[in-house]
Amino acid sequence: MSLIVARVGDWFQRRPVLRFVIAVLALLPAAFLLWYAVGPRLAAPAAMLADAILNLWIGDFVEETLLRGNDLIVVSSFSEAGGLASLAQDGLEPLAFAINTRLLSYSIPFYAALYFATPMRGGIHRFAWGLIALWLLLALGLVAVAMKDFMLGVGAPFLEAPLIPPADGIALAYQFSTLMVPMLAPVLLWAYAARDSETLLSLLPLSLRPAHSSD
Repeated sequence: MSLIVARVGDWFQRRPVLRFVIAVLALLPAAFLLWYAVGPRLAAPAAMLADAILNLWIGDFVEETLLRGNDLIVVSSFSEAGGLASLAQDGLEPLAFAINTRLLSYSIPFYAALYFATPMRGGIHRFAWGLIALWLLLALGLVAVAMKDFMLGVGAPFLEAPLIPPADGIALAYQFSTLMVPMLAPVLLWAYAARDSETLLSLLPLSLRPAHSSD
């Protein structure tokens, strides 16, 4: 029995790409289950950073931000009357926007599955740096979504204010932050962390591998 196990182990050892694919497929469900169970706690650092960025950038238009469940609630300084938004008036409820952090934070379990499926040096330290980078990108994504919500929910009083990008710029930042970053960032961060691993080198075309790895 031990001989069979040794041969199977050796067979996988000589096929790092196949070993990596199987490990990723095995880890993905566990990573996403943990992400779902942990819920808002995983997004809390990014939410705090997004709050700081919003207050530094458009603090005059933000009353407060709250992490309520998986939603980041951005309470604005605007209210709506007669279908038009203006700076909040007495007796009127301020406009508030709810941002589902899970629309962006799924990049974290994706990154974790890629990382821990790859034998590499650096261990938890490299993973931690990648996680910090994902939190920063998640915070910027939350800011981009908030800006889109202000653009659509408030309109001209917001877009005509100083330091506010044009509508096309906000739309582009929103689309990039929600459609591209959550999928691409985990792969790029994993590739950087695993840059000296046999797994990543095996995925590269022969022409792009270091000379010593193609022998």
